[in-house]
Amino acid sequence: MANTWQFKIGRVTSQAKVSAVANSFLFADSIIPIYAQTEGTADNAEALAIVTSNVTIDEGPLSLTDYEILADDSDSEVSVDISTGKFVEGNLICGYALYTEVQNDVRNFVTYKINGSDFVWFKGICSTTQSQDYTPLMLTNNRAIHMLTPEQVASVQL
Repeated sequence: MANTWQFKIGRVTSQAKVSAVANSFLFADSIIPIYAQTEGTADNAEALAIVTSNVTIDEGPLSLTDYEILADDSDSEVSVDISTGKFVEGNLICGYALYTEVQNDVRNFVTYKINGSDFVWFKGICSTTQSQDYTPLMLTNNRAIHMLTPEQVASVQL
């Protein structure tokens, strides 16, 4: 009950595209980062992530140049349609942001580097809470992120 798909990390950067793959990415059984080289030079290498997950992606906002399904076991995958907009300590989070922004406000994170950029795809746990006195840089800079509360994560039965 899983599928394996790959996406081009540097192309899935808008909020709609991040939301389309986020739950599958957050609940992945496996994420393998690779660099695919085109035209025979390192300058044309593109960062990819190969994801195996029981959670489906929303293909609607994605174009065929953003992702590709590599394997599908033809069983039904789980669809998760939950998210929250408030940046709260303890939320599970993933998205596209500057590495320094991730360092400031996310703990237990893993990043996937984009060639020639300080931006990364990441997943981890929010380490700060948005308040009247503090706004995480990811929110200030309108980064494409997706969050789930611990209660939402617990409600997903995979």
